[in-house]
Amino acid sequence: MSSEDTLVDKRVEDLASQVAETTDRNVPILLLALQDILDSIIPGSQKADRIRKDIWRFELLQSVLIALKQDFSQVNGKWTTAAQLAKILAHCAVGLDPPDSYEYHAIFLPEAAERLLILARNIQHRYMKIPERTIALKDDLIKAYKEVFDGLQWLFSGHIFLTTNVLRSNYLLQILITDDRETAIGVLAVLQSAVRVNHTVLNSLDEKVVHSLLDEVIYKLSAFNDPETGAAATRALVNISSIHQPLIRLLYTRYKGLRPLLSRWTGKGFGRDLKKLLSLLDAGSAQQAELQRLHRSATTIQAIWRGFITRRKLRKANQAFSSLQKNYRQMQVKRDERVLVERQQRELEHQLLVARRQAIRQTRQKHLDMITAMKPGDVNKFLEMHQISAAIAIQARWKGVLERRKLGLRKATAKQVKAAITIQRCVRQFLKRQEDRKKEPLLFQPPPGLTEERRLELQREIDLHRENHPPKPVSHERLQETHDQAQEMLAHFLTVRMAHRKNYQKREALLAALETDANLLADAPKISDASDRDIYKFTSHSAPVAAKALANHKEELIMLRQPWWKNLNVEEKTDEEIEEAYDYNIL
Repeated sequence: MSSEDTLVDKRVEDLASQVAETTDRNVPILLLALQDILDSIIPGSQKADRIRKDIWRFELLQSVLIALKQDFSQVNGKWTTAAQLAKILAHCAVGLDPPDSYEYHAIFLPEAAERLLILARNIQHRYMKIPERTIALKDDLIKAYKEVFDGLQWLFSGHIFLTTNVLRSNYLLQILITDDRETAIGVLAVLQSAVRVNHTVLNSLDEKVVHSLLDEVIYKLSAFNDPETGAAATRALVNISSIHQPLIRLLYTRYKGLRPLLSRWTGKGFGRDLKKLLSLLDAGSAQQAELQRLHRSATTIQAIWRGFITRRKLRKANQAFSSLQKNYRQMQVKRDERVLVERQQRELEHQLLVARRQAIRQTRQKHLDMITAMKPGDVNKFLEMHQISAAIAIQARWKGVLERRKLGLRKATAKQVKAAITIQRCVRQFLKRQEDRKKEPLLFQPPPGLTEERRLELQREIDLHRENHPPKPVSHERLQETHDQAQEMLAHFLTVRMAHRKNYQKREALLAALETDANLLADAPKISDASDRDIYKFTSHSAPVAAKALANHKEELIMLRQPWWKNLNVEEKTDEEIEEAYDYNIL
């Protein structure tokens, strides 16, 4: 045990000795020191459990319960001190598991709950006797009243069986039978909390007790006009009815005028709870009320969704009409432009035709003028020359047409030649890379030319060099660093060697597979002479390989059906992709 734990234990022991030696009137003031001890520890820790057991062992908790029986009007702090002691009693009792568990649970805890109810009743009695003009004193009393009820709720929240004792107590009923607004709200909160903590507590109570509690809650709704009291009573009925469903039937049968009574609270600020209570009364059960709520929710969702869909359709319709009008106007503009362009084109063609006819007419007129001006003997010679020049022009035009027709074939031939050159260059590069790889020595094999005699000769040279150049003295740290570097280099070398070895084995397996395939193809019979056994040799029993072969076959058939010029832009695969594809087929 640490020194701090010993100090706390000493404080509990000293407090117990002081309580034993002082008078009864000073005991409540001394017991308030327990709050400082509880505040100095972490709740839920082992230290807190040990402190609570020490408080019980030194009978300080029993002293608190006895002190609550005093008349606190004669004690310093009066009823505020009583409320603090009630809080200390509740916080010490929750989480305590003493060795004498029977005495603690069967005697002490019920008596503590009863004592807190008596204390709350006494504070309520004095609060109602004080005149309204002493506002400060009434505020202190109502604050102490609420603290006592907070302690009581904390107590039966930690010990659920106490809810039966609390609801069965006559003091709770006396507190509930009040015409004061503040105290009524507090006791209704305690009633609601007890039913929430223990859902089956109303089943364990006598029917008369349940009727008495309900009578007082209904009385609050009928006699009070304060919205806070009505809201508290309505909230209590709603929560209790939601937890204890038989209560709904009891409200429906025993209090037939409850529904008209609830209508007077409409518009008081707690319409949600009031509406829920009315729906429970109308439905007759919590399940039916939940079904009605879900039905209303579904109806509301459907109405909202349908309204949203309708608005969206209207918005889309407006957009569609606007878009239709816009497109129609654009189409009209384009049509007018097209008509205008066609008209201009026709006018241009007509003008060109007229100009061509005029040019022909002028040319012919020139020829006629020239023929008219010539001598009769030169006319035939001129016509022959004119025919020859016309024939030359026609031949030039026709040769141009033929050459232009051949130009496409020449371009296609040039494209084929260029593609063949590209393929040959790629094949030569691939073969060169393969030859270069074959020339590279394997890392896990000894270099060429390293025989046993050469290795011994090199070893002697190394030993001679070591004798002539002995190593310099090196510190242990430097040796360790060098050793670590060597280990890293060795690990890197082994990793690389393993990778190269795997690649070498992979290539050997690939070559063996290629050789096997080549032997099978070389010894393969003709298709007409093939038997079932020959077909079985060339059949793959691997589903992935068969699927890949079928896909490749279909791809090859598609490529064969296409024109040759569509296969020129087929993307060439690299060596690695080819090897990976082949490895996938092998696997």
